[in-house]
Amino acid sequence: MAVAPEDRRGEDWNNAVANQNRRPSGTQTARKGSQARGGSQATASSARNSGGGSRPRQPQTGARPPAKGKPAATRPVMAAPASTRWTPPWLRWTALGLSILGIGLSSYLTAAHLAGAGVLLCSNHGLVDCAAVTTSAESELFGIFPVAELGLAFYFFMVIINLPWAWRPDWRWLPVRGPRAEARRRAVAEAAWRLRLGAGIVGVLFILYLIYTELITLRTICLWCTYVHITTFVLFVVLVAQATFWGSPAKAAADSTTGRAVR
Repeated sequence: MAVAPEDRRGEDWNNAVANQNRRPSGTQTARKGSQARGGSQATASSARNSGGGSRPRQPQTGARPPAKGKPAATRPVMAAPASTRWTPPWLRWTALGLSILGIGLSSYLTAAHLAGAGVLLCSNHGLVDCAAVTTSAESELFGIFPVAELGLAFYFFMVIINLPWAWRPDWRWLPVRGPRAEARRRAVAEAAWRLRLGAGIVGVLFILYLIYTELITLRTICLWCTYVHITTFVLFVVLVAQATFWGSPAKAAADSTTGRAVR
């Protein structure tokens, strides 16, 4: 069946209108282009904000580094008193304990000398013979001073000089007044320290004499006298160790004044 020319022209017109409606206009094209560019810019901005292509930020802390050339403030250290740092307590109590032990042994020997050697719990035969030693002529120094009583007097002095107050390097308890009171107290403490050490030296020299007398002259040994000899020797070692490692009160006072630690 043939189509009339009028009908063909109408179909062409409808097709042309439909094609024009499907083709985007220039305004729509420009709007879409601007939207696309805006989307790409937003994408790039979000990428930069999320860290892509940018330097990572360093975490911030509340502490500030100290300024160069300014040392950090330090708390001043207060020096301890010289009496607490000079000569440790254990050494002082050891010297006092040995002195008390010595005065007990010397008291027992003195009582035996006055009452008779029979009260001594000791052997009276052979090498160990306490009665032969305590009743011999050598039991009295120069025939006048009993050795047992001399030992008692020695240890009585050592007990007093080894008391806690006598070990203080300053002797602040002395009732001394005046501008030179501090120097006088320290001088007395120094004299007490020298007397203590000197008495220890004299004591060990005297027991060496007594040991020589027992072994060479009498050829017998007094057991209780040997106990006194051992106690005196150990006390001498303690006092010499104190003088060697900790020194005199004058050194302790000087180190306390300058703020140095006393050995």
